[in-house]
Amino acid sequence: MKAGYVSIVGKPNVGKSTLLNRLIGSNISIITPKPQTTRNRILGIWTEENNQIIFIDTPGKFKPGNEMESAMQQQIKTSINDSDAIMLMIDHRESSITDSFPSRPKKPTFLIINKIDLISEKDLDKIIENIDLQSFDKVFTISALRGDNADKIIPSLLDYLPEGEPLYPEDFISDRPERFFIEEFVRERILYEYSQEIPYSVAVKVENMENGRIDIKIFVEKESQKGIIIGKGGEKLKKVVSEARKNIENFLGRPVYMSTWVAVKKNWRKEKEEVKRLGYYE
Repeated sequence: MKAGYVSIVGKPNVGKSTLLNRLIGSNISIITPKPQTTRNRILGIWTEENNQIIFIDTPGKFKPGNEMESAMQQQIKTSINDSDAIMLMIDHRESSITDSFPSRPKKPTFLIINKIDLISEKDLDKIIENIDLQSFDKVFTISALRGDNADKIIPSLLDYLPEGEPLYPEDFISDRPERFFIEEFVRERILYEYSQEIPYSVAVKVENMENGRIDIKIFVEKESQKGIIIGKGGEKLKKVVSEARKNIENFLGRPVYMSTWVAVKKNWRKEKEEVKRLGYYE
């Protein structure tokens, strides 16, 4: 029996969350075209024949500009330190691996080259030629979106993980509570529906859950953003809630009533205590 933690790390938008969802067979990590969609590290649990891999989806690696972004980067370091193995993920846009991974930790490390469906074999060969393959225990070329070669990852990972009993019950797919996923489904729709700075200024918090009712508060940093989120006659917010509810009900397996309101918390991304309160420091 093998059991261990594996961190998925890399720059924003290289496909870390898409790969996590594919590997565990469930959409627990939200995915949008916008960078910095993932804010928290998320555990996705794969279990089969008493073997268990706990995948850790991490925020994208970038230079932080405020307290919330610093918290996101801290989660990457924590995840790497806590892991038994590392999956460094890049795609065809990556010019230098050292930008994402300046120093290799002393633990098994896999290089995952993603989005091969978007490039030719010739261009893929050029990428591989510029990589010091000896720095990695294994190298995989995959398409997380289509699934190309993704099925080869888990069997290889098991060879590098320690022996041990499963760390979570067999039917667990994550360690996060329902509230976390509800908040993420709402934030996902906000990322899709609004442009520019608005989605990055938003935090979502479930205030109460009982008797099929979910009370949700959406925090923004400026009064002007509140009006944009709500929209004319409240139509914009209604659309966000309606689309999010579909995913939430599908996830929970039951109908829900959602009550949502928007509040201003000035410059919350710059205040460490507010960032902590909203769940971005662990």
